[in-house]
Amino acid sequence: MSVLAALRQRLEALVAFDTQNPHGDEAPMVRHLARELQALDADRVSTFAVGRHHAVLAHFGAEPRLLINAHVDTVPANSGYSADPHHLVEREGRLYGLGSADTKGAIAAILEALAARRTRPQPKAVAVLFSGDEERSSSVAGHFIGDGGLKGYERVIVCEPTGCRVGHRHRGIGTFVATATSAGGHSSRADLLEKPIVVLAKVAVALDGVGQRWLGQGPPGFLGLCLNVAAIDGGVAFNVVPTQATLKASFRPGPGIENRVVLAELEAAARAAAGSARLDWQTHHDKPAFATRDLRAFAGELGTRVETPVDLAFWTEAALFSAAGLNAVVFGPGHIEQAHAGDEYIETTQLETAYQVFLEAFS
Repeated sequence: MSVLAALRQRLEALVAFDTQNPHGDEAPMVRHLARELQALDADRVSTFAVGRHHAVLAHFGAEPRLLINAHVDTVPANSGYSADPHHLVEREGRLYGLGSADTKGAIAAILEALAARRTRPQPKAVAVLFSGDEERSSSVAGHFIGDGGLKGYERVIVCEPTGCRVGHRHRGIGTFVATATSAGGHSSRADLLEKPIVVLAKVAVALDGVGQRWLGQGPPGFLGLCLNVAAIDGGVAFNVVPTQATLKASFRPGPGIENRVVLAELEAAARAAAGSARLDWQTHHDKPAFATRDLRAFAGELGTRVETPVDLAFWTEAALFSAAGLNAVVFGPGHIEQAHAGDEYIETTQLETAYQVFLEAFS
């Protein structure tokens, strides 16, 4: 069987598993991967779960310093699929199926490279972590890191669709909800009442002002906060002053900018705008920005690709591994433009390239 045929066969099996997050099931795919890794002569294979999400960790060789991570879950299938999203379809050099680019294609390439690794003299020690819940809350990666799972590792390659280029920086993500409350009442008394929606309208303008002040700040390539006031909700009827309203907003700080610093500035501006009105503030997501510590350290695995790294427009779990002390990069086959779209696909040339890169990394 040719390498491409083997890659296609592996990807077909992976796409068939419904691991849509949140309503799919990662466990069957993780059990399948555990069997595959054992069959590929892993020295140690273990599985674990975090709530309803699952992962498998395998060691090849003694005391690996390099960890390869790819996620098993997918987003829900978008509209626009021309065939069953869990049935791999090949057309004109493209393999269509949910998760083919994000990131089941990378998993297929890793597995096939591990199979070929066995024929190489003195292959390198490597650890592989296939984990769930990347597409929503990162509960599995967070648990793995927080539970001491990184002990012994020095570097990690986090797989995402980068077009087989090395991703070395991306923004973080912060989201928060501000809630304004008052006694509420009939609109005939509106002149006498605190109006939560009006309070939050003032807050929204103040938050946008913070965003405007940040436009010229940040590292090159990541100026500004991408501050977005996404919604103000709470109206009941035209003749009712509501007792409560909520504002939802997000921001994306560049590498080197800590979320807590931005959150403190945003909250201070919001409270100043709200004046004496009652305002509750809650942070929902606090995902750090990311920058690789030492690109040259990955030259042994990724070759000259480390000399031409790219910035990424999307968040990855490399930020979590990096924040925990590991030297991290992002690498994988496929392109982000195909991820999360209807008729998601990966080019066969991308799969073959990733296979060759992983084979050299493992050999």
